[in-house]
Amino acid sequence: MKDKNFALSTKGEKIFRYINIALDAAIMLTAIGLAIAYKLGEDPNGRFAASLGLLIVGVIPFLYELIFRTKLPNSVFLIFNLYFILAGLWGSALSGYLTFAWLDIVVHFVMGYLMAMLGLFIICRTSHQTKMHFLLIALFCLAFSLLIECAWEIYEWVASIVANTRLQGEFVEGFSAPLVTDTMEDICCNFGGAALFALHYLISKWTRKNLFISSMEKEFSVKHKLFENSKLRKNKQAEKDENLTENNEK
Repeated sequence: MKDKNFALSTKGEKIFRYINIALDAAIMLTAIGLAIAYKLGEDPNGRFAASLGLLIVGVIPFLYELIFRTKLPNSVFLIFNLYFILAGLWGSALSGYLTFAWLDIVVHFVMGYLMAMLGLFIICRTSHQTKMHFLLIALFCLAFSLLIECAWEIYEWVASIVANTRLQGEFVEGFSAPLVTDTMEDICCNFGGAALFALHYLISKWTRKNLFISSMEKEFSVKHKLFENSKLRKNKQAEKDENLTENNEK
């Protein structure tokens, strides 16, 4: 991909990015500390696996950037950080789901919405956005959110069976597995949040109002080079000067 396909980051975007990176690093360091504490000390709720899970999820933004050689939009990076804090750190690693009965419902609903937003980001990074009907895009966002929820529930189930954790609740007496009630509630809450985003998106398209959807699409579509060197800035400046010269000649 040539440099001309990338936009330069503004000062505000750079500051926002540094904040996201610092927040991500802080959460991962906290997860390491918790994993060590749970491994060496008491872990009555089986939080060791949840702490390790945070480390796995925490590197996803950086893996994406290294593979595609482009920065994640700050809003998408923030989605990941919100996921780390709410679902991973507070909910699982710190046993928030066991302390506050309502937290699980709220987190899965909110994350259902945010993961659907992430689905829109994926669409905006392809060449199919302008070719796809908005109903199909809304359906993709809904399905993508449910896919992420499904992957998480599978992880919880495997961790419960293999590592003898209680991520999906207490085991049923006589069976080496928990009830499916908690899993189904999580899926339903996630679906509710994803459906809300899909409705938000459809209303924006039907009414032709921004409603923050157009702003999301614009931000998600802009690409920033992972390492913005002086060459990129010189190319952008040369391109700007060339356009200015052409306009003056006209």
